[in-house]
Amino acid sequence: MSKRYIIFAPSYLETSGGIVVLHKLCSLLNELGYESYLYPSFNTFELNDVNPIYTFLRYIKSKLVASFKRYKTNSSFNTPIFKGDISSISDNYIVIYPEMTFGNPLKAKNIVRWFLHQPGYHTGNIYYGKNELYFKFNGAIDDFTYQSSTTSEKSLKIIHYPLEHYNMENTSSFRKGTAYCLRKGKHKKIQHDLKDSILIDGKTNSEGKSHKEVSEILKNADTFVSYDTYTAYSIFAVLCGCKSIVIPDEGVTKEEWYPEENDRNGIAYGFSDKEIKHATDTANLVKSHIIEEEKKNINNIENFIVEVDKYFGK
Repeated sequence: MSKRYIIFAPSYLETSGGIVVLHKLCSLLNELGYESYLYPSFNTFELNDVNPIYTFLRYIKSKLVASFKRYKTNSSFNTPIFKGDISSISDNYIVIYPEMTFGNPLKAKNIVRWFLHQPGYHTGNIYYGKNELYFKFNGAIDDFTYQSSTTSEKSLKIIHYPLEHYNMENTSSFRKGTAYCLRKGKHKKIQHDLKDSILIDGKTNSEGKSHKEVSEILKNADTFVSYDTYTAYSIFAVLCGCKSIVIPDEGVTKEEWYPEENDRNGIAYGFSDKEIKHATDTANLVKSHIIEEEKKNINNIENFIVEVDKYFGK
């Protein structure tokens, strides 16, 4: 019998791709017959010898906020919430943490880290344990080794695209202006004309525009510019008929950005005429590609289960 799963995840937020796929993974595991739960995440902190009281109070505040804030799920997903306390998480559970989780807040024995972004990108800190199993989301994540842990040779890529919003229905015949997002690229210098340009970001993810609002903007804009190199909004823009441009990360080539050519379809890596022509010429391939990628979810999870069972033992 395979072990049960607990996924340490924030409250559902449709505008955060990382949160969406954490919830989606839980749902798909349950659909495949693997008992799985969400555990509402909370922040953990490194003990600061200089000011340990401050660090402890930050931890307590995070726990209280997580306890009293209403935890949201997607009603179309099968994502029950784990009701037991931490002490009830036995050795028969696999706990899955996103890469940004500091330490082992659930005191689990069997730990999987799912690298949805480069380790340390969000927090600047990496604090993992020994004998953990790592899965990269896709080939864009750098190879990573730490202590006596193991990185799978196979990616755990889970796709969820809200195609009910991002499509060619009710698109404008007279597109104008630009839409843009900063998100994880907010440190970059603005490289496009801000006149007649709409920012889709909020100050935080929770303040961002809904998919319905963003899709309406994209269906009327001529061009979408993303300063975040890995946001799904670059794909959403293509699905809505926009020219989609990503501002490159310094020192990162197009092939390093996305090693798989199919993942670059429809998106220009920079403003060069050659890149924009490539994006335009391949835009018609994007929808069929992401539908095929979404079909691979099940196969990717089944490969994941086999490797987890082998690594931790059934």
